[in-house]
Amino acid sequence: MKKAWFGLFAAMFVVVMVFIELASPLAEATSTYTVTISGAGEQVQKAKFKGYYFSEKCKTDSGKNVQLDFYSNEQLEPNKSYQLVIQDNHMVVRSKELSDTQLVSSK
Repeated sequence: MKKAWFGLFAAMFVVVMVFIELASPLAEATSTYTVTISGAGEQVQKAKFKGYYFSEKCKTDSGKNVQLDFYSNEQLEPNKSYQLVIQDNHMVVRSKELSDTQLVSSK
């Protein structure tokens, strides 16, 4: 009997987690860009944010070049390439430093 209740509870947990993941607006409200940081970001301190502001030329997943203004909690190093996931509010959600090999293969 305990196994049945445990199985039912586990199944309900999985269903709820799948529903939450699919209903999450985060995936729809972000975009991925590839960027080479040209200079040090401008340090910004607001009421609930302390980080850096960048204005850089970025490349979208489709290969289109765009000028983008964004904010990052961490300092992104100049002359290094990154893959950035940026929310609609211009905040960096995730950054991944790209090696030279990854950068060449993405072009």
